[in-house]
Amino acid sequence: EAASVDGASRFRQFASITTPLLTPVIFFNLVIELIKSIQAFTSAFIVSGGTGGPVNSTLFYTMLLYKKGFTFFEMGYASAMAWVLVIVLGAMTAFVFFTSKYWVYYEDGGRS
Repeated sequence: EAASVDGASRFRQFASITTPLLTPVIFFNLVIELIKSIQAFTSAFIVSGGTGGPVNSTLFYTMLLYKKGFTFFEMGYASAMAWVLVIVLGAMTAFVFFTSKYWVYYEDGGRS
């Protein structure tokens, strides 16, 4: 209300008031969806029957990891692939957490 009384447009109100207050929610969803998108397995497994689909069209990294470990019984290779996945996801998540101090707004300044 104060912004509209001061003459701020609807866009300025959204950009300056609403968006900063939504950044903690955006941050949480970004981290969760980042992890979820890298670990896509179930839908590809169901659609392709665990084979990777026609011409490997559903052969995601996690599907390849599953095939190496449980179809070809190359457990060492699958374990190494899983560790690479953990390291890459950890690095990507750490990057998002590191940059969050520049774009996530907390009313108390992040001191809680």
